[in-house]
Amino acid sequence: MKTTLKISLTAVCLLLAHSAVADLILPEVAEAQKRFNDNPGIFDQTDQYCTDKAIDAACTLPGNAFEGGGNGQCKRELTGLKISLQCQRTDSVEIDRKIPDTFSVTPPFPKVADRFCTQKKAGDACTVELTHNGKPESYPGVCAESQDEQGYRLRPQVRLLLSCQPASKAPERTYTPVGTIKKIFSQSL
Repeated sequence: MKTTLKISLTAVCLLLAHSAVADLILPEVAEAQKRFNDNPGIFDQTDQYCTDKAIDAACTLPGNAFEGGGNGQCKRELTGLKISLQCQRTDSVEIDRKIPDTFSVTPPFPKVADRFCTQKKAGDACTVELTHNGKPESYPGVCAESQDEQGYRLRPQVRLLLSCQPASKAPERTYTPVGTIKKIFSQSL
């Protein structure tokens, strides 16, 4: 009897959770996602690195590997309600920051630092070590504070993070709408 009741309650909870998640998706977002999935050759806008390029064309992002720059490929991405053709980095970049896995749901939140900013404060210079396409490289940076969250929106686990970040940021990605003529001829609509 207890096992049957436990299974029934579990099934009801799963059903309610599935219904709640389904209700959280806005109809406009669901429609945009369906349009993205059903039309693999279309896009509404391009970033400045994929202007006049086709899907899967090579592109280059400015900056060094630490700043997010390098070789890329023009890929479709759903940004908001629009399908964007944007340069996505294909270079392999790995940074082992060795950040302690410490979070809290209530203040005061723990303060942690990556291995490049240990014993430093915000604004101090740092040097990050990374692996770029399998080769070790190092780049100068600056220790910057941020709030890092994980978990549920209503009760997230939080920590204050001090990490080595690029001293200069990559240019902001800007989008240009694709004209009707380009849509007709290059996207086979």
